[in-house]
Amino acid sequence: MGSIDNITLPSDAHILAFPFPAKGHINPLLHLCNRLTAKGFRITLITTTATFKSVQSKASGNGINIECIEDELEHQDAEGDMDDYFRKFRAAASKGLKDLIEKFKKNGYSLPKVVIYDSTMPWILDVVHPMGVKGASFFTQCCSVCTVYYHMGDGTIKVPFEKDIITRLPSMPPLEFDDLPGLQYFPDPNGTITRLLTDQFSNIDKADYILFNTFEKLEVELATWMAKRWPIKTVGPTSPLTFAHEKLKNTTTNDHQENYLFETNTETCLKWLDQREPSSVVYVSFGSIAAPVKEQIEEVAEALLKIKCRFLWVVRSEEESKLPTSFKDDTSDQGLIINWCPQLDVLGHQAVACFVTHCGWNSTIEALSSGVPMIAVPQWVDQTTNAKFIADVWKVGIRVKVNEKGIVTRDEFERCIRDITEGYNGKEIRRNATKWKELAIEAVSEGGSSERNIEDFAASLLS
Repeated sequence: MGSIDNITLPSDAHILAFPFPAKGHINPLLHLCNRLTAKGFRITLITTTATFKSVQSKASGNGINIECIEDELEHQDAEGDMDDYFRKFRAAASKGLKDLIEKFKKNGYSLPKVVIYDSTMPWILDVVHPMGVKGASFFTQCCSVCTVYYHMGDGTIKVPFEKDIITRLPSMPPLEFDDLPGLQYFPDPNGTITRLLTDQFSNIDKADYILFNTFEKLEVELATWMAKRWPIKTVGPTSPLTFAHEKLKNTTTNDHQENYLFETNTETCLKWLDQREPSSVVYVSFGSIAAPVKEQIEEVAEALLKIKCRFLWVVRSEEESKLPTSFKDDTSDQGLIINWCPQLDVLGHQAVACFVTHCGWNSTIEALSSGVPMIAVPQWVDQTTNAKFIADVWKVGIRVKVNEKGIVTRDEFERCIRDITEGYNGKEIRRNATKWKELAIEAVSEGGSSERNIEDFAASLLS
């Protein structure tokens, strides 16, 4: 289909977007919404009580309206009674979405062209299809990991995983036990989290569209395998590629701050990085959820002290007590420890040499898109499989080895950091990182695979 960029869209070119209410799920869908508003669509982003204020202040405007669903879960922790949380969330979200669409009809508005929903919420189709609205399942994780979830659901892979079994799947490299999704905290095959992962495919044959936050050349064999079964479209990276590519600036929000929903101060670390030499800083972040044990934090700290490298380390406020006594003071001339940073901008900064990461998919694809080598320290769920691909398939990083207690020692951290920043392997890794950055930019540029897929998706909504 041809470009719709120069076409005046009808007034009913309206899309609903319903992410799962967590930072790692909201951000990539919001970035996709920005791409669609740039093509003239009106977006209504649906959020819940717990995230409404943050989303409203940063996402409203730019063609995006915010609707809040009263879920009565603002003070309930999803990490507590997960069964109860997800049961209540599903009931509230289903009712809220149905009421919202009914409100549009009652007020004389045309039905939305589609609801783009998080793939972990497949029951959205049970709400929208009877109302005559299409549904687009949006996968915030990569094809590789989702393929494993699919085969867990169809029984090809048994849960819990067997340690001595090599798993062989179509269009995938052989996977050892430690390469499969880290479900050590969720060993029950019928538990809430395992079902949440496998149920993404429970009604996928009924989805009108299936969108993945990845790009074709990154997972070409898997994308091809999936496309033979379902109408998938790779539309990533949905993140704005750290604003490094001039041609894409007009397809994202102009204010960098609008890309960070849950925080406000983006300046401190960027000013600090501006004063550092190119490729001199080790960036360390284990994400917004993982909580490494005190011993692990201490090993990271001791490694950084020993190497004497410049570092930028994100340590959440609730984790700061795990740092060695006086570590901040002892390293004040060497590094910067902060509770949060604008990761897109940090990864795009010339001072950053490598990224010590937990391998969540958002962090992984942002690093790939920015050409930053990774030291993979996976914690759980998709991160272990992502680490396998980082090290052995895309060859853009090194996966750490753990000791008998599951700890990455200071010596192991030192080995990995030196290998990337000083060693022969680091040269190949940096070349590969640059290659994938260029391919990511190609995918979302005019004529690229992801841009074409977004164009086709947009055009099909108007046909």
